[in-house]
Amino acid sequence: MPSKAKAADTGARQRLIEATAQIMREEGYAAATSRRVAAAAGVKQALVYYYFPTMDDLYVEVLRAGAEASLQRMRAALTDSDPLRTLWSMNSDLRLTGLNTEFMALANHRKVIRKELKAYAERVRDIETAAVTVALRARGVDLDEYPPVAVSMLIAQTARSLCNESAVGVHLGHDELRAFMERQLDLLAAALPTTKPAATGQG
Repeated sequence: MPSKAKAADTGARQRLIEATAQIMREEGYAAATSRRVAAAAGVKQALVYYYFPTMDDLYVEVLRAGAEASLQRMRAALTDSDPLRTLWSMNSDLRLTGLNTEFMALANHRKVIRKELKAYAERVRDIETAAVTVALRARGVDLDEYPPVAVSMLIAQTARSLCNESAVGVHLGHDELRAFMERQLDLLAAALPTTKPAATGQG
């Protein structure tokens, strides 16, 4: 009975999610079969389908779990003194971007994954854009000349592109592009904050 199965192994569901994420990161989504996932989680294959009626259901839970953790880290990190450089660093970390790359590939074949990934990507962009808006405004940067959503996308997408190329062994031009981006981030960080004129007390 379901209640007995849950009582017998209450942590199985979470282990299945974690095992799937690990296999996808290390070997790609195609390797995350029910048999492999069950073996990695230390449970019988039938238990995979007990908790997740289809593999798509399992993939969605892996995506949601990773997305929520990532969003929490992002909200915390982007409140520091230099959110632009933090945004660059976070998206330059292959450990954080690798699983997302696998889901991007999986989304080409799974409509449900594509829908879930779209919702996550939009939440990420909202958070990144909000952080960049605050940072640019505090530095007195013209938001019409430097639209925050464009700046946030330029930083994040450039970093992710470098990660994707590095993953397949392509490094030509990477040092130069990283150095260029670092100079731009230095320029933005050095921009002076706006100052309000002192009140004169005259009406």
